[in-house]
Amino acid sequence: MKIKETEIGILGLLSISTFIASLLIFGFSNSDFSFVNDFVSKLGAKGEPNALWFNLFGFITVGILLFVFGVTYGNLLNDKLLSILLSLSGLGFAFIAIPIDMELSRTPMSKAHIVSTCLGLAFWLLGLSRLAYNRQLREGIRKRANFTTTVLILSIIVSALELWSTPITHRLIFGIVFGWYAITSFDLILRKGRNKKTAYNIG
Repeated sequence: MKIKETEIGILGLLSISTFIASLLIFGFSNSDFSFVNDFVSKLGAKGEPNALWFNLFGFITVGILLFVFGVTYGNLLNDKLLSILLSLSGLGFAFIAIPIDMELSRTPMSKAHIVSTCLGLAFWLLGLSRLAYNRQLREGIRKRANFTTTVLILSIIVSALELWSTPITHRLIFGIVFGWYAITSFDLILRKGRNKKTAYNIG
C-alpha cells in the first residue's frame, strides 16, 4: 500500500516536533547545558545526565522518522536515488546517538559521532542536489532545494571565517535542515486532494 502525501508530511512534522521536544525537555533538565553556547550533542554526550534518553528520542527516533520520510518522499516523486540519499541521511542522523566525549574528541566513539554527523549532512545535501536538478519536478520544489543548499553553504563559509561561533553554526545547520523538512512537509499536507501528477509535474 502506497503512503499518501499527507502521511509523508505528518512524518516530517513528527520528526521535527520530536527533536524540538527532546531538545527542550532534556535541555532544561540539564543545569549545565546552555542553549546558546553548547552543542546539541552535549545532551547525549558521555557522562551527561539523561544522555541515553536524549540519544534515544532526540537522535535515534528522529533519525528513523527521517529515514522513513526519505524513502516515502523519494517514492512519491518516483526517484529511487532520492529515496536512497534521504534515507541514508536519516540513518546518519540516527547514528549521531553514538555518544561523543566532549573532552576527548579523538576517541573512537567521538570520531564515530562526528563521522555520522558529516555523512548524514552530506547525504542530505546530495538529496537536495538531486531535487534541484530534476526538471520533471515542480519549480517550487527545485527552487526550495537550491535556496536551502545555498543558505547552508553560506552559513558554513561564514563560520569558517570565524564571524560567529561554531555552536551558532551548529544551531543554524539544524535550523536550516529541519526548516526544509518543515516547509516540504507542510507543502505535502496542504496539497491534500490534488493528484501527484498535478502537484509535482511528474509525467
